[in-house]
Amino acid sequence: MGELMKYSAIATKIRAMESRLLKPEDYRHLAGMESVPQAVTYLKKIPTYAALLGSRDETQLHRGDIERLLVGTLYYDFLKIYRFCDRSQKSVLKLYFTKFEIAVLKRAFRRAFNHGDRTAEEREFREFIQHFTVISLSRLADAVTVEEILEVLKDTPYYRILKNLENAERLNLFDYEMTLDLYYFSLIWKQKDKLLKGKDRDLLTRSLGSKIDLLNMMWIYRAKKYYQLSEASTFALLIPINYRLHDSDIRAMVTAADEQELKEAIGRTYYGKRFLELDGEKLESIYDQVIRKIYGEEKRSNPYSMAVITGYIFEKEKELEKLITVLEGVRYGLPPEETLKYVEKPKDGSTEQRR
Repeated sequence: MGELMKYSAIATKIRAMESRLLKPEDYRHLAGMESVPQAVTYLKKIPTYAALLGSRDETQLHRGDIERLLVGTLYYDFLKIYRFCDRSQKSVLKLYFTKFEIAVLKRAFRRAFNHGDRTAEEREFREFIQHFTVISLSRLADAVTVEEILEVLKDTPYYRILKNLENAERLNLFDYEMTLDLYYFSLIWKQKDKLLKGKDRDLLTRSLGSKIDLLNMMWIYRAKKYYQLSEASTFALLIPINYRLHDSDIRAMVTAADEQELKEAIGRTYYGKRFLELDGEKLESIYDQVIRKIYGEEKRSNPYSMAVITGYIFEKEKELEKLITVLEGVRYGLPPEETLKYVEKPKDGSTEQRR
């Protein structure tokens, strides 16, 4: 009864928000548009996007503008959910917000390394983001170099971990982004037992642990196939947390002599045994499937739990990924059926083995 009372209002709110997520027919309509402005006009008719796109002239919006506005709908949804939460739920969401905070930092580092547009990409949402972070977003927007970014971060936990990179040779953007990712997952993993208990803690352990395992597997695969990194460099990329993977699994994948040996090593893992013909190429689709399956199972068995919140945020993030992919297809003039292939990914090889 306690969990029912605690989550009843937020569960009702999220069910209403879920009903407004895009349907398959929306993606089909969008993929068939003749231009991006025409697609934006279509999105203006959908309440979720109308709030941010409604007053904009679609013919004047650049690619970056559109993407920033679309991501802004995720911030707005986050705020709607946050307002319905009690104190303990808010403490978890504040921790979850670290993911958005790190996304802002990554954009700042990309501007510094690529010498691109220095305008604050999060300007439209700065007030919202500033409510949840101690980082001065106005100062961060003005930072031109890595040194200036670090100066802005001086009184935050990020300063120490990023400052340590100064001792490394030939630093690049990847080093900073990877360091931020490692910090994020380690932070959430350490804090979850302090902030949560019971079913909520079990859910976060299961979903986050699976994410970390699968991300490590994807990074190993990419490091070996595309970058030919040394074993030591590959180990250094990994999140130092294991859930269903054993140290021996990690070692076997990293030290695999060729792609066939890597495929065999993947097949011997917990995930390889649960999914038919799992290999490196299918890891990304398996990642989405596993996380969606976890949230789905938890929502069905524990409909009044953090699963209703984290599950919705996951689905919203996936919607935005699909939407941006469709708009890119329209921008490049791809046939609708070609664009939809990237949105409606085939599930070959992702079928779970029967018990």
